[in-house]
Amino acid sequence: MQLVIYSGYKMNKEYITSVFCINKEHPELHCDGQCFLAKKLKDLDGKNKQAQENLKRIAEAEPRFQIVAVNHHLPYFIITSENLYIEKPVRDLSIFIFHPPKAV
Repeated sequence: MQLVIYSGYKMNKEYITSVFCINKEHPELHCDGQCFLAKKLKDLDGKNKQAQENLKRIAEAEPRFQIVAVNHHLPYFIITSENLYIEKPVRDLSIFIFHPPKAV
């Protein structure tokens, strides 16, 4: 991310110097917007430190759930004696096969 900020500074150096530079009234200091660059890099460093602290806090936090091992063998199928058909199954399927009418 520092590379992106530094590249943006290099590409827009004149604009940053004229608009954002704190020392633009004092050209003898030759700041050329480096104050703006330093501020942005400091902000980025602060964000990185905060992100690292958040990750550290998350890693140190106790888990809110526990994994419990189950050693029971569950059956894959449950066999029932109930008839699951609402109607009786059809035994002769030949009557249901479509036969187009014969051409005369």
